[in-house]
Amino acid sequence: MNKKNFSESYIIINIIFAGIILLVIIYSGIFSAQKANHPISSYCPNQPCASTGLSRSFSEIVRFKFESAKKYNSNGLAIFLFFFIQFWLRILFSIIYHKNKTSFKTIIITDSTISLILFFFAFKNFIILMLK
Repeated sequence: MNKKNFSESYIIINIIFAGIILLVIIYSGIFSAQKANHPISSYCPNQPCASTGLSRSFSEIVRFKFESAKKYNSNGLAIFLFFFIQFWLRILFSIIYHKNKTSFKTIIITDSTISLILFFFAFKNFIILMLK
């Protein structure tokens, strides 16, 4: 794959990720934690797990109800922030790429490093549980 194809793929991937994240935020705004009307059911319905209450937590976060979001899932705010920041990073890095195409390698390395650090911060409790 040549450099031009790879860089165009990077932009397409950024657009797809930003679109998916935007859809998750919209989903969280449409469905309510109080009404418990989320059409996607829990991954582990018969037992509590690390992701239990995450959709309801996201629904509370988009309504700025951070305390109740914590009650649904204590990891919800960190995970939501990861996706929210990723949304804006996809836009930012796409703009940076369009303005300065000569430093594509630097953009990729910076993007990957920031994303990995944010991922480990947001999902550290999930990772710890998996390692136990």
